[in-house]
Amino acid sequence: MNAQTNVTARVDQILGAFMAQQGRVVVLAPGSRSTPVALRVAQLAQAKQLELYVDVDERSAGFFALGLAKTRQQPVLLVCTSGTAAANFYPAICEAKISEVPLLVLTTDRPPELTKIGAPQALDQDHFYGQQVKAFWQLPLPSELAAEGDYTNMVVQRSVQTALTPPQGPIQLNLPLRKPLMPDLALPFQPVASLQQVTTTQTLAAQALTGLQGKRVLVIVGPHDTTSALTDFAAAAQRLGWPIWTDPLSQLRGAAATIGQADLMLKAAQGTLPTALQPEVILRLGGTLVSAAISDWLQAQTCPIYQVVMHADWPDHTLSTTVLLQSTLPALVPQLAALTPAPATWWAHWQAISAILAAALPAPTTRATLTEVGVPQVLARTLPANADIFISNSMPIRDMDDFYQPATATQRLFCNRGANGIDGIVSTALGMSTNSRPHYLVTGDLALFHDLNGLMLTQRYSLQLTVILLNNQGGGIFSFLPQHDEPAYFETVFGTPQTLDWAQVAALYHGRYQQATTSAALVAALAQPVQGLQLIEVPTQREANVAQHAAAVAQIQRALQESGWF
Repeated sequence: MNAQTNVTARVDQILGAFMAQQGRVVVLAPGSRSTPVALRVAQLAQAKQLELYVDVDERSAGFFALGLAKTRQQPVLLVCTSGTAAANFYPAICEAKISEVPLLVLTTDRPPELTKIGAPQALDQDHFYGQQVKAFWQLPLPSELAAEGDYTNMVVQRSVQTALTPPQGPIQLNLPLRKPLMPDLALPFQPVASLQQVTTTQTLAAQALTGLQGKRVLVIVGPHDTTSALTDFAAAAQRLGWPIWTDPLSQLRGAAATIGQADLMLKAAQGTLPTALQPEVILRLGGTLVSAAISDWLQAQTCPIYQVVMHADWPDHTLSTTVLLQSTLPALVPQLAALTPAPATWWAHWQAISAILAAALPAPTTRATLTEVGVPQVLARTLPANADIFISNSMPIRDMDDFYQPATATQRLFCNRGANGIDGIVSTALGMSTNSRPHYLVTGDLALFHDLNGLMLTQRYSLQLTVILLNNQGGGIFSFLPQHDEPAYFETVFGTPQTLDWAQVAALYHGRYQQATTSAALVAALAQPVQGLQLIEVPTQREANVAQHAAAVAQIQRALQESGWF
């Protein structure tokens, strides 16, 4: 075989192995060294065998792939050329590692004879992402050796399986390529057979659950990207009379027997619950909680704290877990049926607290000036039941934690809570928007500014996204932190206000711009049909947001004291 045939065969082995493991989505950041991969993928996408998205900004491409993988729960192949292009994937890979999102990162590379000698666009790409990936594989140069083709097939299929095995995460495949780089697209694509992986269903020993038998169990559910089995678990918990504290990303906020304002309640109660509300056992599910107040409260508890985990790399920065239940939810739920419910008074007490919390914070009036506290309340009652809402880190996710209280648990909320950065927010939201549900992004001005390039994907792929921009002219979260007490330097190094004209930003990316200063205006803007990008700016004030959060805590504190519970 000649060089062109060899490079075509190697690319086919990689793509065939990816497809054999049900991989279908490819995100490509174009460049010269990735030419044979790019052309073959484009050909297969034209034939409807692959789904291709092209993003010229590698940092944006990484987060776009992350969003795709988060919502579809499928492996996504992320491809780039050699050199610093691969470095720009790094923030998204860090987030994928901690958030347990399956990504297959294919970095194309110069051949060995061009490394470490000053050749253009050549970096040492071996183990490029270090400990931020689950595994690294160096693929062989294209050649005629059948054994190397078999090796490539095995490595790629195994890598997809590894990426999908809990804890899910990213894998790097490094592919060195020599010139000529042009593949022979006239050669028919050669599919490969699937490498089968068989797993057994893990069940818990009956004695592991005896500590929950008839006890006052409090369930705390952290972030989940999928709703599978969560509904069944919530129904089982409700039957057992177990109240559920829900993180905004739990996919259970608004479900029966759930309490979504535990963060505000604990702040109002200064971290102490009355005896009647004190659990005998705490059962935790999901990832790291948004609420620092709940995490602090967990550290102070002396009762047993059970945590359901799927693998050894489990999250608990509070160091409070006393019992690990290694199981999946589908395996756990049937075994809960054998347990005796908690005393009837246990849920009755928490039901009363739930009603007090709900009544303590009335919805904003339609003509009042809209605030960061009011926006989550408007979204909870206005957005479609099947809405997907992506939320920026920093202040927006905390506002949503305290004030987003939907009537049902059908809306889905997502956020990059692995590394908790504000980079790639737009691109991740757009990656999620490739499905048929209505999509919304709630973000601050700095996070939006940080990833403006991602907005170009709305027009390129006819994506529909409504951006609710909470514009407080800078880094709002720092107003809640001790840095705020240094007024001489605060605005320069923490407030960092920007002077962007957001109407012009929307126009640059062919979007529609509106400003909403009241609840009624926001409801009207959200009611308009979405065609591509819609940017709704809500001007807010950082100092006012601090005061409104304090006022909300004070309102709840007053309501709890007047009720006689606290």
